[in-house]
Amino acid sequence: MPMQHQLPPTQTASSYQIPPCYCHIPEQTSYPTDYGPQPFVFNIEEAAHMNRTFRTSIWTGKHLQLTLMCVPPCEEIGKEMHSNLDQFIRIEEGQGAVFIGQNQDALTYSQAVMQGDAIIIPAGTWHNIMNTGPYPLKVSSIYAPPNHPFGTVHVTKQDGEYASEMEMQQGIPMIDGKTPDEWIMHTEFLVEEGLEDVKKGINSLHLLQEFILMGVLVGKGYSPEVAYETVEQWEKTGESKLLQQSKNM
Repeated sequence: MPMQHQLPPTQTASSYQIPPCYCHIPEQTSYPTDYGPQPFVFNIEEAAHMNRTFRTSIWTGKHLQLTLMCVPPCEEIGKEMHSNLDQFIRIEEGQGAVFIGQNQDALTYSQAVMQGDAIIIPAGTWHNIMNTGPYPLKVSSIYAPPNHPFGTVHVTKQDGEYASEMEMQQGIPMIDGKTPDEWIMHTEFLVEEGLEDVKKGINSLHLLQEFILMGVLVGKGYSPEVAYETVEQWEKTGESKLLQQSKNM
């Protein structure tokens, strides 16, 4: 079981309620899955220790993404440069070396790194990390904004290189960490609810107002389910007079 965090001294179990969306990595999980964009509390050291994949995204939101990486001994992540995002990297297990520079062929800065060390890479900076130890190098990485599609799992480095190559060849656009098709799948719940409302004969103006609002909330990081409940609540409580008016037209 992941380590349970102790309550602050000023709080008791009865006064400190953790919502269901605040959870730990489940037991018997070979690698974490993407828990974004909901709030999420977990033990990152345990999650990194469990991870056996080259790269897995465990949380993807609108403005940042957290991934875990596992680099075998004597191997490297590979030279990278992200022109539009900053990156925070932390060594969770093992030892290695980081190489940084402004030119792909001249990574002029190098530094040995070990467990607990952090590396900050500004946008536009070339970098690479090599595992110099005898055991797998476990790394956590934060991209701001997201750099990979929601739910990314690259079991091997070759998988990651192939995925990057395919994205470049196909020119697939990325919007806040998701492709258009991934956004369609992510919002399928809203489509199903909208079709049910159409069957009920609810007028089209009201439906458009509701579901455009829900789409805005999803874009702000709400889950489709929470976005739906929020807009419905606005109508029922009268927080939105216009929604009430359009429903009664």
